[in-house]
Amino acid sequence: MNKEIGVSVPRRYGTFRGGWRQVPRSGTFAKDALNNSYPLECPTFNAHDMNGSARQDYDIVIVGAGVAGLAAMREVERKGLRACIVEARDRIGGRIYTMRDPRCAHPIELGAEFIHGCPSELLDIVRDARLLAYVAEGQRWRSQDGRLTRLHDFWKQLHRVMRYVGATKADRSFADFLRDKPGGRSAAEARRLAYTFVEGFHAADATRISARWVAQGGSPSEEPEERSLMRIADGYDLIPDWLARGFRERVMTGSVVERIDWEPHRVQLSLRRNESQSITTITGRAAVVTVPLGVLLAGAEEPGAIVFTPPLELIERTRTRLAMGSVTRVTILFRERWWTQKLRSAPRGASLESLTFLHGDAGDVPVWWSVHPMLATALVGWAGGPAALRLSQRDDVEERAIASVAANFGVTRRRVAAQLVQVFTHDWQHDPFSRGAYSYGLVGGADWAKRLARPLDGTLWLAGEAASREGNTGTVHGAIASGHQAAQSVARTLA
Repeated sequence: MNKEIGVSVPRRYGTFRGGWRQVPRSGTFAKDALNNSYPLECPTFNAHDMNGSARQDYDIVIVGAGVAGLAAMREVERKGLRACIVEARDRIGGRIYTMRDPRCAHPIELGAEFIHGCPSELLDIVRDARLLAYVAEGQRWRSQDGRLTRLHDFWKQLHRVMRYVGATKADRSFADFLRDKPGGRSAAEARRLAYTFVEGFHAADATRISARWVAQGGSPSEEPEERSLMRIADGYDLIPDWLARGFRERVMTGSVVERIDWEPHRVQLSLRRNESQSITTITGRAAVVTVPLGVLLAGAEEPGAIVFTPPLELIERTRTRLAMGSVTRVTILFRERWWTQKLRSAPRGASLESLTFLHGDAGDVPVWWSVHPMLATALVGWAGGPAALRLSQRDDVEERAIASVAANFGVTRRRVAAQLVQVFTHDWQHDPFSRGAYSYGLVGGADWAKRLARPLDGTLWLAGEAASREGNTGTVHGAIASGHQAAQSVARTLA
């Protein structure tokens, strides 16, 4: 289980009786007595033993130990600069959050899961770290009114609409673009598919997301290579683990940055370590801030917010150009792969043995997928955009997920409940160190990620998926590339 990455500390979540409830800080739900699931801990050690008002001086201070921060650290280490990472969580990886359960043959991803396309930023790591990645390929199905049918032409249908999105002259929302009925009368169903695809895939509100931003980011319907989806067989967390090798002692976890005072060529970070009441101060010549967009946009009094002094006008301008998307993601572990058995909702003689994705129309969680071709007794549910935001406000997410999987597969809730082992989820929307899933462009903000990536007075750099210059926002490889680019830029500046 440890995959030679250090000590893995089990975290027991306890046994629940008398119904469902959320375990504090765990992000998982359970309803059985076999609660021995645990996330793979990535141990980090603080060589500086910084407590109280201790002060350390660096060339570069990196805020955030997600893949952007780790990639930046690797690059500045290679350049011979003195650097450290401060991370609010008690683990590295950011929005990559992998758990392992001995009852499940496959790692359980609570955050990022897929490698989209064939990005060198990730595939180079897969090769160098000797990881096993596999293609998630199989059959797409559709559920309408509780009846299942094969979705043979998913990308073709999507392309009937998406091919027109780049033709719009003035920027407008994707919803406004659809009101012009691209594709004509016969494409009404394709437009409904496109609407749900954009809200789910981009975690966006279709009435706010920029049509130009969607066009510039490319659509998998137009680029076959981008349709490819791969997983890391032993868990996505092995990517940040590999990135962090060689400098773990300079990653300070449990360190919440509350304030960054800056002037040209000088930064001072005030942070609170391990929920201490005292403040630790770190100074440097420059800072690379890789926290998610939701944290950058948080109000000064909100948990997890970072106050910049003097304030960054760039962040204020970003509020009307970029937004943080919403996702509710639920993984349900079952005793058996019951969906591969005979279902009355499926056509006579049909089998869902090769199911990858099910696009449904029922309940709060409409999209489900398996880990096919791997044989694991788990299904992943996904709701994006406004639907996810509404769901995140409720305290019965797991119950609604169970009802949704039953409705979309056309089976009774009793049948699903009889197979239930455990439900896993993480509330990214209310996580103070993410405040959402990933970024998307608002009307007028199609090119804003490039602006976000520009250095400020040769002192502050913002990096992460929201600052992807190549338009790879919302992806792990976009975050890695952004971290590399920020580190290269700051190294040139400090040389």
